[in-house]
Amino acid sequence: MEKTTEEKARAKLLKFGRKNKWNRAVAVPLLFFVMSFFHIRNYCHNNGKRFAVMLGTFFLFAVYSSFSFPAFITEDTGTDYELKNTDTQNISLAEEKEPDMAGLELLEDEDVLEQSDYNSTSHGYALVDKYDASDILQASEAIVSENADAEKTGEDGSVTEDDNAEQEEFRSDDWRLVLINKQNSIPDDYTFQLGTIKGKMQCDKRILEDLLAMLEAAENDGVNLTICSPYRDLEYQQMLFNRKIKRYMNRGMSYMEAYQLSSQAVTVPGASEHQIGLALDIVCNSYMSLDEGFGDTKAGKWLAANSCRYGFILRYPKGKEDITGIEYEPWHFRYVGKAAAPVIMEQGITLEEFWEDYVEDVSID
Repeated sequence: MEKTTEEKARAKLLKFGRKNKWNRAVAVPLLFFVMSFFHIRNYCHNNGKRFAVMLGTFFLFAVYSSFSFPAFITEDTGTDYELKNTDTQNISLAEEKEPDMAGLELLEDEDVLEQSDYNSTSHGYALVDKYDASDILQASEAIVSENADAEKTGEDGSVTEDDNAEQEEFRSDDWRLVLINKQNSIPDDYTFQLGTIKGKMQCDKRILEDLLAMLEAAENDGVNLTICSPYRDLEYQQMLFNRKIKRYMNRGMSYMEAYQLSSQAVTVPGASEHQIGLALDIVCNSYMSLDEGFGDTKAGKWLAANSCRYGFILRYPKGKEDITGIEYEPWHFRYVGKAAAPVIMEQGITLEEFWEDYVEDVSID
């Protein structure tokens, strides 16, 4: 059988190297390079199709990349680009705006509503309606009567557990303790019934008795509270959130910057306690603004000190923003029940911390 070129070259080099030690010193490295060349050549020959596919792919990538931005052509190595395409030569790029750093304070709900074009109603009442405790209490007998069936009996007519009874343990399946925040959206299977506060203003009907008791106690102490935002539907929550994003973007922010700042003042739609009727925004007739100043009013101080006696907590306290993800809101109160509220307020913790330290997880995997 005729020898291959590789075999002939190897035989000649071996013969050359056997003559003396000087020839061997030359023949060994030559043999290494010659054998390497033949191995590489054979590998490429046997894998020609694979290399052809790779070469074709690289070629297509290079061609595609060269047409990625046909309107922009650089004529030098600088960083400036000149419009050459006739269809784009009249384009003028928008001037970049620097965010107004002096005006980055968090916008309150009322700031948004005052300039809102959302001229409608939500669940039957005007979005900016506010009801004084005195007006609510005048209609309290009718309210209690309207919601009495749900307070003491279940749908099957059986007597329900007293919501205000002392608890020895706190369970994750307790409706009063449901945790709603940026990390925990409203569960898909969460259900509740709305009860009337006044007119068409509503909340979860199971908290009405304690709410009315708190309003009455405040009046007896010379504090007239005003409820301005209890239950909100998804449409209203979405409107508030989108309006804040738009206003921040008008100040020169990007969408993501506006989104991040908005989420510190308005909970993301689908993750708001207002949507399950357990949260209320409460101010007073002498201070109607939803801002930090309410915390320094007589009403704000009364609520912070006494709301827990009726099952409510200050949901977003000052100094806990890193835990709640929401700015300090001295007007925002959440119902958690008479057993849990004193623990949370006396310990100076948030609902998130209460869940971590006190709530027993009874969920079934």
